[in-house]
Amino acid sequence: ATAGEFKTQEVANLFWALATMDEKADPCLLEAMQRRARLTAGNFNSQEVSNMLWALAVMGEVYDEVLGVLINLFSARVLELRDQLSLAEKSQIHQWLLSCELDLESSGVPLPSGVARVKLVLGEECLQAFSGQASHESGLQREVAVALRGAGMELEIEEEHRDARSGYSIDVLVRRRPAEGSTESDGPAPLWAVEVDGPSHFLG
Repeated sequence: ATAGEFKTQEVANLFWALATMDEKADPCLLEAMQRRARLTAGNFNSQEVSNMLWALAVMGEVYDEVLGVLINLFSARVLELRDQLSLAEKSQIHQWLLSCELDLESSGVPLPSGVARVKLVLGEECLQAFSGQASHESGLQREVAVALRGAGMELEIEEEHRDARSGYSIDVLVRRRPAEGSTESDGPAPLWAVEVDGPSHFLG
C-alpha cells in the first residue's frame, strides 16, 4: 500500500509500533506518514490521536515547521474529542505535553499555540489521570530501600514518591535530615532520586 492509502488507524499503529520498539524509521517513510496524518487529522479518533502524540514524544521527533503544522492539527483534534478521552488516553496526552515542555521550553522556544491551548484546557485533567495510575514497587526496589535505611546515615527514605509537576513516581526519594538547630534560612535539605527499575517505564 502507498502512503495515500493508509487509514488513520494504520498511520497511528505504525508510529506507535516504531516508538514502542525504539526503531529508527526511514526519513522518507516518516515524511510520507506525517503528510498522510496531516491530510487525515480530522478523522483520527481519540485512541489514534493520543497514540500518535505519545509516539511523537517517545520518538523525539525534531520540532520544525512541518511537524508544527501536524502538532497543531492534532492539538485541535484532541480538544474536539475531549469528552471522549479515556483515562489511558489522557495519560498519554500528559506525557506528550510534558515532553513538549521539556524539549521546547527548556531551550527557550515557546510552546506552539495548539500545544499551549491543550495544556490550558486539559493539562491539569491529564496530569491527574496520569498521577492516578497505581505504581508497583519491585522486590529489588524494596531491597535497595532497606539497604539505604540500614546505612547508618541521617537519611529519610520515601518509596514511590510522586513528583507534583510531572506526575511520575520516583522509586526512592532520599533526603538528608536537617542538622539539629538548622532553620529554613539554611536552605532546603539535599535530595537524591534513586531510580531502581528505570528508565524503561518512564514513557511506558
